Amino acid sequence: MSRSELADAVNVALDRLYPGSVLTAHYVDSRWIGKLERGEHRWPSEERRAALRHVLGAASDGELDLYSPRRTEVTSTNYGLEQPPPGSWDETIYQLRAQWHLLVQNDKLFGPQYALIGVAAQLMLLDRLLTDVPTPIRPSLIRLAAQYAESAAWLNHSLNDAPAAQHWTRRALSWADQIADPTMTAWATYRSSQHWLVVGEPQRAVDDAEAAMLQDRKVPSPVRAALRVQHAHALATVGEHRKAMQLLDDAHRWAADRGPGKPEGEHASFCTSGYIEVHRGTCLRIGRRPDEAVAVLDAALPSIPSLHRQDFTTALLTKAAAHVAAGQPEQAAAVAHIALPIARRAGSRRILHQLGQIGSAVDEHRHLADVREFLDDLRENS
Repeated sequence: MSRSELADAVNVALDRLYPGSVLTAHYVDSRWIGKLERGEHRWPSEERRAALRHVLGAASDGELDLYSPRRTEVTSTNYGLEQPPPGSWDETIYQLRAQWHLLVQNDKLFGPQYALIGVAAQLMLLDRLLTDVPTPIRPSLIRLAAQYAESAAWLNHSLNDAPAAQHWTRRALSWADQIADPTMTAWATYRSSQHWLVVGEPQRAVDDAEAAMLQDRKVPSPVRAALRVQHAHALATVGEHRKAMQLLDDAHRWAADRGPGKPEGEHASFCTSGYIEVHRGTCLRIGRRPDEAVAVLDAALPSIPSLHRQDFTTALLTKAAAHVAAGQPEQAAAVAHIALPIARRAGSRRILHQLGQIGSAVDEHRHLADVREFLDDLRENS
């Protein structure tokens, strides 16, 4: 969704939410959206916040990373850090880290293609800074470079650009290895395992998942959960279904919603109990247990935050694939049809490509109403 499209959607939502009200002062344009994405607007009017929540499917202002400046607790832009002295290297790192968090939100609000522009610009800046950074500061800057590189890998993965995703995964691993950072090493290796699954190399995915697990006791709890989820997914792909289920059971001990909250965007903050169960559904589908997969996914879907569009559409996609495997083309098409507009708003080419594969799988059943409607919508904007 572009800035102009989001602005138009917000204005339409304002009219719907406040019928009969004079809203001239609350209407927005693309410039206002630009200021929002850069963090210049931290606390819009109540009406604008309500419209943004409505358009973006958020249950709270916090999900949109909006916080009142009058609040005394930690805000989304400082993440518990005190403002460092102006002009210092510490300030540079502070600002780059704050921008990383904003770019994570940009991915949710505007999609990966837009967020990648900012990530790429910051990576170019980091490359320049690393040529003359003082030795004591260098490890912190390298860690930040690894974090941005891993984000570039994820964004390219969402855009279905496997070579670029693998390139940035390798860069992230290289930087993490330079400073022996266990969390970044584990996370970049986790991302590499995901890449190998995408390109159809399941054994290499298992190898990388096992390599990531070597850092298990050195990383935060949500990361421990995510490492187990990826390891389980990889093992299921090579037929180790019992081990996969055991890993998913164990992952619940470390789920992000089992401990103190972390700022949105921190590594594995998405890995909640619901997210784990979505991947149980994936593993059950891979293990040719589609009916069980559908039941698990039905139970897990309500727990996925609506703002996490890619996670939500991935769950719907998995459910649609399970219906295909169960010989239920009409149900598969109906679920995929729900996912289609959300995936378009999320800007995930990878998920849209996979929805196209669902379309191919049910095409011979286009005489069924739900199948025909899904295929028509799929092809209309392809």
